[in-house]
Amino acid sequence: MLNALNEQRLLPPALLFNISIVDEQGMVIETTDSGLLGQRLTPPSQRTLGDDYLAVDEVVAYQEKQLTFTRPLIPEQEGGSGWVVIAIDANYFVSSYEVRSLGQQGMLALVGSEGIVRVRRSGGTIHTGELMDIAVWKSSTRDAVSAPFLTHWQGVERYTLVRKLYDFPLSIVVGLSAQEQLEAAQHLARNYWQRAGWTSGLLIIILAILGRLSWQLQRERQRVMDERVIHAQQLAFHDTLTDLPNRAFLSHLVSQEVTLCGRHGESFALLFLDLDRFKLINDSLGHAVGDYLLQEAAKRLTGAIRESDVVARLGGDEFIILLRKVSRTDQIEPIADELLSSMRQPFVLAGQDYHISVSIGVALFPRDGLDEQSLMKNADIAMYQAKQAGKNKVHFYSIAPN
Repeated sequence: MLNALNEQRLLPPALLFNISIVDEQGMVIETTDSGLLGQRLTPPSQRTLGDDYLAVDEVVAYQEKQLTFTRPLIPEQEGGSGWVVIAIDANYFVSSYEVRSLGQQGMLALVGSEGIVRVRRSGGTIHTGELMDIAVWKSSTRDAVSAPFLTHWQGVERYTLVRKLYDFPLSIVVGLSAQEQLEAAQHLARNYWQRAGWTSGLLIIILAILGRLSWQLQRERQRVMDERVIHAQQLAFHDTLTDLPNRAFLSHLVSQEVTLCGRHGESFALLFLDLDRFKLINDSLGHAVGDYLLQEAAKRLTGAIRESDVVARLGGDEFIILLRKVSRTDQIEPIADELLSSMRQPFVLAGQDYHISVSIGVALFPRDGLDEQSLMKNADIAMYQAKQAGKNKVHFYSIAPN
């Protein structure tokens, strides 16, 4: 079954994710990692045997700690009882930590709903398995959802922001050390007070100056702290190479659009784009040239759509475009043609002109799907059909006849 899904490009990248199907005795019967085939995995606890419970746990594989996401199979659909297990290196979730932004005592963590830290990074150190009372923090702080708040945890005072990770039983926690953020301002303040003691004859003037500087420092400190918290949030939702929204943020936008359009009886479209001949150029000219090509392609795609639409990078050379307030193919075709035309212009790579095209698959809500997963899958199928038809084309999803 995994091979069939992989052929339809419905599995996440194997470089990051390991997917296994486990029977009710805990034996791995199918997997994307051949080293796990036939091994026995610890079965989920009894509380995971409900209708559609998503369990998040930790395992150690190949001397690396991994997070596993486990869901029970539906017997009448999959042919037997068991579970689907998706594993990913826990360090992946904190790989975007930047010391220059968050400091040595800052914090970027993924915490379960029960308060167990699945993975946390502070400076260059990674921890797991700690207990963090995020539920107590949020319940005791009125503005915990909308603004940073002070926490005292493991001897460090931090400005902390907690965000739930969509429908998963996980939360993202970002923290900035109050001591690190205020250290420069405190040092300046100590110097000012020393100078005030040395110049006692000018005490009134110096106090007035210090009052003004203290007010300015307070405003600057708050501004810097807000900018760094916003930057930390953007790291979780933006693609660092192209500066486009990433897969996680796109999922959030599409889910919102499904809800709004379903409520008001409106439509929108998802365009699945894949660059033609990208692998050949990336392999022959090198990854640096490939990255430059992706950046330039992102700029052209962004320039070819309307202001109300969104371009996101799904991964590799795949992009997704969300077209709002369209309900017919004749509204989508001019935009798709503009995208094709913009990509046909030659790219200057390594001092030479290269012609790159793009294949586009289109799925329309609600005709081709009522949720994000269905729309993404059907748009991907339509894109694959466009490639089979000769590439450099637009193909609208249609249900194949029986």
